[in-house]
Amino acid sequence: MKSCFTIVTAAAVLFITPYWGRAQDSHPRDFTGVWSPAGSSIPTNDITDHLLPGEEISFTPYGAERYRTIDHAKDATNTCGPAGYMRGMQTPLMPFQVVQTPTIMSINMEYMYSFRLIYTDGSKHPSDAMDYPEWMGHSVGRWEGDTLVVDAIAFKDKTWLDTNGLEHSEKLHLIERFQKTDANTLRWTVTVEDPVFFTHPFKYAFDFKRQNTRILSYDCGENEKDAAYMKPTLGGTHHNKKVLKFPN
Repeated sequence: MKSCFTIVTAAAVLFITPYWGRAQDSHPRDFTGVWSPAGSSIPTNDITDHLLPGEEISFTPYGAERYRTIDHAKDATNTCGPAGYMRGMQTPLMPFQVVQTPTIMSINMEYMYSFRLIYTDGSKHPSDAMDYPEWMGHSVGRWEGDTLVVDAIAFKDKTWLDTNGLEHSEKLHLIERFQKTDANTLRWTVTVEDPVFFTHPFKYAFDFKRQNTRILSYDCGENEKDAAYMKPTLGGTHHNKKVLKFPN
């Protein structure tokens, strides 16, 4: 009986141990854990605060018009609509959890209690991906050394790139690079391409810090009650207007 109990216990431990093993979560290619944006004394997911040196956000005429007339009172999250992938990742005080296997990585977000899948099994985007856009898009990843490079397409155009009113179209294309700079810091660098809204791609980055916590359920019911009383608030609200380029 004793040997049988030992075998069952060993199998159970093997089954519940995450990819790379719990003792190995400092491995550079293991992103397992709970993470949250870091490095700002004032919580912000304003993309203009995170642009890489020399980068700018250059609007097309259409993109400029949408930026000037966007109404924050109609932000879908005011009525519990999906925040989308970018805001789910970037919102301070709303951590996300990475669950990783050799063939897929799941990013589980506390904000709106949503998730996103990144396929790392060598598969490609489905040929009909653009015909069926999703809130989180479709993402495939490959390893370049210790960096996970993710290609993401097929996003619904109903979400924003950040809380400050930066929109996108269904032609949004993201290239993301995930790299651990130390055991407790995950560097996320994003290249945004959307020819409908922007004249050329731009890059920005966030540092995420490992959190000794868990993600919780999200209930936006109280916010939804207040949405009916919001007054129109037009125009983007980004902090660093100098990096926003409008057509003449």
